[in-house]
Amino acid sequence: GERILLSKEDRHEVGGYDYRLPGGKVFDTLKEYTLALESGIDIKKAATSAAAKEAREEVGLAIETKNLSFFHKSICGTTIEWDLFYFVASKFSTAEKAFEEGEDIDAEFFDRETVKKMCLDGSISEERSALVLLRYVSLQN
Repeated sequence: GERILLSKEDRHEVGGYDYRLPGGKVFDTLKEYTLALESGIDIKKAATSAAAKEAREEVGLAIETKNLSFFHKSICGTTIEWDLFYFVASKFSTAEKAFEEGEDIDAEFFDRETVKKMCLDGSISEERSALVLLRYVSLQN
């Protein structure tokens, strides 16, 4: 709707707290990824399941995959395969968080204008996600 959930995470690569979208890896290892590709898996379907899993673990939202709609796939480049998949949740309920060891995450809803400012002022330092968020808030006006 009108609000966007961002997580506030302690990230060693930025030397402190950073706002970002909840998320994580679709596959935990290169071996898992390679086996999935060899099996002909639908990566977008796997990413949808991973998005629901990460939402529960990181920010305590229970989302059925049928309530996740694909928004965008950000492609890193031609020589590196590190695509990011973005989804919008239409319905969710609260659930117990399940942090991985060492994770320090809080979550907060923001209005679209605040998210836009955060994308532009660097509060959201992961630039691929900031660009996708800017597109999202622009389309929703």
